[in-house]
Amino acid sequence: MEVKQIMGIIIAGIVACLAMDIFQRVLLITSGQPPSNWAVVGRWAFNVLRTAHLYQPAIESSAEIAGERAFGWVVHYAVGIGYAFVYAVFMQKGLLTASLSNGLIFGILSVIVPWFFFLPVMGKGIMGRHTPTPTKVCMLALANHCVFGLGMAAGFKVSV
Repeated sequence: MEVKQIMGIIIAGIVACLAMDIFQRVLLITSGQPPSNWAVVGRWAFNVLRTAHLYQPAIESSAEIAGERAFGWVVHYAVGIGYAFVYAVFMQKGLLTASLSNGLIFGILSVIVPWFFFLPVMGKGIMGRHTPTPTKVCMLALANHCVFGLGMAAGFKVSV
């Protein structure tokens, strides 16, 4: 892979994360819906590294760890860049383009990860079924990932 391609992947991942982060701020301002808690993600990641166990069902009530918020933001953007790598592979194989429609499709498909991985490993169950409002949790994840996918396509459009 060339340096230009790697930079394009990094840019697309950052743009996608920024789009999602801005969307979450708009939701906070317009509806009071709090954004993702990257501190808990950082705490989860620290605990995974420390214990080698993905499943951390009591992570939200566990003791805070110094630097968890910053580490959570790093994890968030690293995951976004990881998604961009997957998107780039799909583009290379001719399965996706840097179009908004393809970005939306990618975003919709990418919501599988929080629904079936991140929510369960954080003790919230598959598709958030252990939360007070599973449908809301799933719809927020879907909306976030749709915006993320659109941002991804836009990021590739400007970086390629």
